[in-house]
Amino acid sequence: MDLLVSDLSDRNVKGEVIAVFHGDATPLVLNDDAYNANRHVQTGHPVHTGNPYGKLITGLMDPGVQIELCGATAVANHWGNADLLPGVKVNTNAMVPVTQLEQQGFTLIYE
Repeated sequence: MDLLVSDLSDRNVKGEVIAVFHGDATPLVLNDDAYNANRHVQTGHPVHTGNPYGKLITGLMDPGVQIELCGATAVANHWGNADLLPGVKVNTNAMVPVTQLEQQGFTLIYE
């Protein structure tokens, strides 16, 4: 995703990147405390504590990548806005925004 954002910027191409997280990918958008709880990481562990992807995700938001979380997954895991990285948006579920974005001309890329 970072490469896509860089390519758009380097070529001065107008584009919009929206990443919709659902299923097994959703812990990537959690803040450190929620990530630790979800992954059963003991707080204070010298090596593995906090969301190791947090800086990557927030770094993608800086140039304008919109990060969204499947609301159904959030509900199933009992996550609220306070559990998420700042700036992450929550949708009702992943399929609705993906379908709407495809109808608006966005291209779906699975990673």
